[in-house]
Amino acid sequence: MAYTILLPVDGSEGSARAARQVAAIAKTMPDLEVRLVNVQPLGDDWMTRRSIKPEELAQMEQEWGEASLAPARDILESAGIAHTEHIVQGDVPETIARLAVEYACDQIVMGTRGQSALAGLLMGSVATKVLHLSKIPVTLVK
Repeated sequence: MAYTILLPVDGSEGSARAARQVAAIAKTMPDLEVRLVNVQPLGDDWMTRRSIKPEELAQMEQEWGEASLAPARDILESAGIAHTEHIVQGDVPETIARLAVEYACDQIVMGTRGQSALAGLLMGSVATKVLHLSKIPVTLVK
């Protein structure tokens, strides 16, 4: 039976480190499935709606998502790891936690922005929120 990891990325160095961690895990798990995901935050404020057409915003979000996936994709492909890619829109932490359930993932592996634990709690970082929302194990890669 396959083991499935959700790898949410944003194009940052922290995301690249998380992708390298998944590549290391893959060496010990031949049946590993990876769901590579980028969540675009909702661009639904009144300024956005007034200045950008919905189809233009959708195109921009697709381009941003592709750019965010690229570094992790390169790491996974270099390691010979098959994966599926998803670009979705929504509240980032809530969407990551929801997708982990929808895709029947066994684990979430994600990078952090290098904040201290206290700063993450005070600032409400994405990683901290995912950790609290998730019903499955979350590995945070610093």
